[in-house]
Amino acid sequence: MAKVLTIVIPAYNVEQYIDRCLESVTTHVDSLDDLEIIVVNDGSKDNTLELAQRYAVKYPQSVRVIDKPNGGWGSGINRGIEEATGKYLKTLDSDDWFNTANIDAFVSLLKQLEVDMILTSFSEVDADNHVREKNVSTSLSGKVMSIDDYLVKNNYSMSAPIHAIAYRTATLKNANYRVFERFYGDLDYIILPLIYVKTVYLSPLNIYQYFLGREGQSVSIAGYNTHIDDYLTVCEKTVIFWEEHKESFSKPLRRYVLNATIERIKWAYVLLLSPIYRGRKSDSINKLKILDALVKNDRLLYSLTNKITAKKVIPWIYIWRKTGINLFNL
Repeated sequence: MAKVLTIVIPAYNVEQYIDRCLESVTTHVDSLDDLEIIVVNDGSKDNTLELAQRYAVKYPQSVRVIDKPNGGWGSGINRGIEEATGKYLKTLDSDDWFNTANIDAFVSLLKQLEVDMILTSFSEVDADNHVREKNVSTSLSGKVMSIDDYLVKNNYSMSAPIHAIAYRTATLKNANYRVFERFYGDLDYIILPLIYVKTVYLSPLNIYQYFLGREGQSVSIAGYNTHIDDYLTVCEKTVIFWEEHKESFSKPLRRYVLNATIERIKWAYVLLLSPIYRGRKSDSINKLKILDALVKNDRLLYSLTNKITAKKVIPWIYIWRKTGINLFNL
């Protein structure tokens, strides 16, 4: 049977969470035969592989486990894209889960659609089980739009982290797209494929449940401090992507990618200048100089990032560039 949805689950040392994740996409799912669930074990040192393999035995028509050496989050996504056969592809981190109650309706919707990208509602769930729903725009949902039309109507924002996105699998495969293989590859995944996306559809179905409570997550202070070089690599990759494609973007996509690139540069400065992260370490300044030299190659990026202010009046990036003085924490 042809698969409708491939769910790619990169997994590394998540024995505490993998059951919840896989239960959510297998148990009480009537459309299970339409799902291709690919668990990519990224060299786990705990019982993650063994636990995942139990689901492959129990649901052999739907669950497949790939065991590979450790390569990082993005390497698992890339392997999943290579192996995927479903009409659409959605990622699921192994410490997160899907809203099982909405999977059948989602699969039914995907059978009907012929678009490059689907955006759905999702929820953020903290360690105390407090839920914050992140809903797509109701005024834009339920219709097929061009990516340009969507960006214009959505104020040139995607409003779509990776939790909201499903891509047409062929769109990724035909572009030979590969996400950055280490940490923060999700930032890569939500921008770079857009040059191949022509159509988008928004659905209010709440699918992804994003868990905020795991210690050591890449978006925590400790995570950023440990993986700062990965973030800088993704930031630099975004800058290069902008520089290489800015003349070929449509006007709406150009505006969106420009804004997103500026935000990534700004956050790199925060990470490297704020003492909360790496700001008091000499190597941070050297890393920032390397990034700044890359940004300076693009006059527009350099000019716009000079205008970023703290406390609404202090152009702290501009001052650092001109004097080396760090006013970020004033």
